[in-house]
Amino acid sequence: MRTLLCLRFKNAASARSGWEKLRALKRAPAYVTGPWFLGRGSRPLEGFPAADTTHTTFRHEASITGYGVFALLGLVLAAYFGNHSGALSALGTYGLGFVAFGICGWLLGALIGATLPRPRLARQTALLSQGELIMIVGCKSSEKESIKTLLYEQGGVGIDEHDDFLPHLRWTHA
Repeated sequence: MRTLLCLRFKNAASARSGWEKLRALKRAPAYVTGPWFLGRGSRPLEGFPAADTTHTTFRHEASITGYGVFALLGLVLAAYFGNHSGALSALGTYGLGFVAFGICGWLLGALIGATLPRPRLARQTALLSQGELIMIVGCKSSEKESIKTLLYEQGGVGIDEHDDFLPHLRWTHA
């Protein structure tokens, strides 16, 4: 599983130093993705790779949820309105309902989720002072502590971290 780490840096020089240290790691391509950078108000910074909306919003989680909800809705509608005269027609009806509604839900969920910012990250980007920036780094969960230690030594301050698989739906872990 992968983890996204969000760190605040006081200036571009320390962030660039952390970026260089990440690239110098022996097996960085296998363990580290990114980093991506945000400025004040979630604006991209010149000379640094910009963060994607999947890093700063709930687009990924909403698309997964939308797919599941709409796929079930498609099954219910296929059961109610579908043609059940034969086994093949029933299978086609249920399959088409599941896939077609699931894809529509996935697209709709991604559109809605892209408008919902991650609260802690949005609050931190709004509070950045002049010259400060946020680095977002994707890493393998087993390497998370070593990556954090490396970036803390370069002046990074941790503000948020989350796993790729439904990170902010805490009720799924209970």
